[in-house]
Amino acid sequence: MKRMGTTGWVLSTLVLVILVIFGIRLVQLSAEPEPTETVDDIRERDGVPVLVATADRGTLEVWRSFSGTVTGERESVLRARSDDEVREVRTQVGARVQAGQLLVRQSGQSADARVRQAVAALQQAERRVERLRPLWEAGALSDQDWEDANTGLELARADREALAGTMDGTSPIAGVVTDVPARVGMIPSQGDPLVYVVDDSAFRIPLQMSPDQAREIERGQIARVGTGDDAPSGQVDRIAMQADARSRLVEVEVRVPGGAASGLRPGSFANVRIQVDAREGVVRVPRIALRNEGVWVLNGDDRAELRQVEVGLRADDFVEILSGVQPGERVITEGATLLSDGARARVVD
Repeated sequence: MKRMGTTGWVLSTLVLVILVIFGIRLVQLSAEPEPTETVDDIRERDGVPVLVATADRGTLEVWRSFSGTVTGERESVLRARSDDEVREVRTQVGARVQAGQLLVRQSGQSADARVRQAVAALQQAERRVERLRPLWEAGALSDQDWEDANTGLELARADREALAGTMDGTSPIAGVVTDVPARVGMIPSQGDPLVYVVDDSAFRIPLQMSPDQAREIERGQIARVGTGDDAPSGQVDRIAMQADARSRLVEVEVRVPGGAASGLRPGSFANVRIQVDAREGVVRVPRIALRNEGVWVLNGDDRAELRQVEVGLRADDFVEILSGVQPGERVITEGATLLSDGARARVVD
């Protein structure tokens, strides 16, 4: 057998080295991971998830919220006219009463004495006038003395009328009884409250606000007590001409008709909303879609576009768009922080 020459050994070795290198490279290539997608690649392929709303044309209302305590249209107190014992109480809290209706009866011992005194004083004044009449007609009495005598007679009559029915406490106004301090057997002092009556033909709610807030308020503006479409509705009835010296606040009073004031009770706390502005037929978008730099609009090819807009009226939930967005266009309300101008977006429910 012939021996392999030097050249043959060199070629064989070279081929072997090449095969080894090629094998190692194949192993390396098979071990290398495939290139991964970047976040931008994924966003471009799938789109940035966003929520959208459609710009429309409609009414925009601006409301301001305040709080206050409900009072009646009028409040009146039946007070004890004497220090006589309470013999009878003819009403209770929540009862509806009429003006002049008997509510409380007192024994009348002290009242009787005052009535007798008033009657005697009236009779004396009447006799004095009749005694002086001939003198005045004859010119023997000065006009001043005659006028003084008649004035005394009128005062005596007024005192007698004021004591009429002193024993019987009648309701000063028509309305609803809100409190009855009177109890059978109690002996009140003259002037003590016996029954509280509120005229519920309407309710009033005084509101305290800053002068800046009061500048938006006008008499006759719509006011709603509470929330919801069925909230009692009234209007601004009075605006104080100046702020309170201590609190620096301006008092605004809202009046709610009794028929519309379902559920309102004098003394209860109430949240009141006043409509300070309203416009019809305006282009509006959700307020959440408005950002410092403008509004993000989603075009027909699902590409986001940043629009500069001119904003008009601002309400709690919506804003008026004067220019920059048209009715029917989709505006992005959520997810805009991940967007760039021209980026692909995907609407999610």
